[in-house]
Amino acid sequence: MKSQPTLKVAIIGLGAIGGHVANSIAKGEAGNAKLVSLLCRNKEKYLEINAHKSEAFKSLITDDISTLFDAQPDIVIEAAGQTSLSQYGTVILSKGIDLLVSSIGLFTNDDILKEFTTLAERSGAQMLLSAGALPALDWMSASSLSEVSKACITQEKPVISWQNTHAEKLVNLNAITEPTCFFEGTAREAANIFPKSSNISAMLALATVGLDNTQVRLVADPISDIMNTHIEFDSTVGKLQLNCQGIPSPENPSTSTGVPLSIVKSIKNLSSSIHYGI
Repeated sequence: MKSQPTLKVAIIGLGAIGGHVANSIAKGEAGNAKLVSLLCRNKEKYLEINAHKSEAFKSLITDDISTLFDAQPDIVIEAAGQTSLSQYGTVILSKGIDLLVSSIGLFTNDDILKEFTTLAERSGAQMLLSAGALPALDWMSASSLSEVSKACITQEKPVISWQNTHAEKLVNLNAITEPTCFFEGTAREAANIFPKSSNISAMLALATVGLDNTQVRLVADPISDIMNTHIEFDSTVGKLQLNCQGIPSPENPSTSTGVPLSIVKSIKNLSSSIHYGI
């Protein structure tokens, strides 16, 4: 009788996203999956952060990519930003290991996307782009197989979410007293200028009408403490107007608490006998 094999998972990054995903897998909340390696830049820092965890969990923490490969993962989750994805992504794919990407903004560069895709095709690996905090992606992606006349997304975030980003050069975040739009442009521009804040814009674009045909507005809100995402999507098979209110991560205000849950859901799908939403 054929049985569902255990999915061996490695994670790059143990911050707000990677740490949550690692904990969920360790608790058995991600289907038939098993952690085999946890790669981070500062091993001692994350050993200290996870001092209360089991010895088995702590033994997986490493700062050496070769140790990760020695663990023979079936899939590697990138949860550490564009720099780490650029550094390790091609090596992972060239070894025939599946790669789940959270830092979608790196692929605003067409040459980089082509390089990653070509390596995956040659090695037989799959590159899986996480929906992250983007709602209704399944419907919009399917609808984009018809004709699409409008794909717009507005990301309205608390001021704290835009601090230490390029937004500080476009607007005085400390002076605004009402929601203020400081950027309007394409998804390619938004995700390139705001790599830690606009991955969902890049994801929407790549899954539908393309980086140069998806319009983006970025708004700083000094009043609200939620992440308000508004999407307008018109196609020949239907129209969608959606407003999603997300909660910023306490550890990293530039990202949503929903991002790691999206990755956990993906691992659960990949490691279970039934897939919900594919």
